[in-house]
Amino acid sequence: MKTIAITLNILLLLAAAMCGSNSEEKSLAGSSTIKKADDSCLMTFTGENKGKFFTEELISELANGNKITPDHYERRHMYRFSWKEDGMVHFIGFDDMETAEKLRLKRNDSNKDIPNLVVDYTKNTYRDKTPEEVEKLNKMINEELEKSKDENANANSNKSLQNTVMSMQQNSYITLDTKADYAVYNKRGFGVYVVVGEVLLSLSAQVGPYGAVDEEKSIALATKLANKVATVCN
Repeated sequence: MKTIAITLNILLLLAAAMCGSNSEEKSLAGSSTIKKADDSCLMTFTGENKGKFFTEELISELANGNKITPDHYERRHMYRFSWKEDGMVHFIGFDDMETAEKLRLKRNDSNKDIPNLVVDYTKNTYRDKTPEEVEKLNKMINEELEKSKDENANANSNKSLQNTVMSMQQNSYITLDTKADYAVYNKRGFGVYVVVGEVLLSLSAQVGPYGAVDEEKSIALATKLANKVATVCN
């Protein structure tokens, strides 16, 4: 459990670092955002209801009639489903949902011409990082591990995790062609980041177990998942 806690802390630190500079430079979002996809019903799934739209019924089409197995972590509003198709395991999940308001994105003179501000935020956050940015992130994570009172903070497992997290930031992100306002997939970390109006959904899609992932099928599943959540309010 300690390793899991450290893992979550590292990932939270990484997320904050990825968007920190952008949020300072351009406090984004407002009433004039141009939306391609309808986010009206998603706005009700916040607080204790966060993620509860992500049901077996919603994703049943993706499983093509195969038996779906749920694996949820209710305390953190994380919802997981898996199934087997053609002998290969398929995983999808819901990790988080953030609104423009929660992200504290506000309109100002410097971003008034940006059509969809949550899209702009997502493009800046979930993208391949430069070597300089990766070096900065490594330094921040090392400092966080050194400050940790957990005796396992500098264990080899966490160093391995750090290397994995860093590798996910280079040559990993691909833009998906979907019905959403914007969708991008990390083919190493299997994260799917989908913008629906003024909502940013953090999802996951993976075909095959770790170490034997089918990249092409994973991208296809990520695209189908993005399309599904983009039309959930229709």
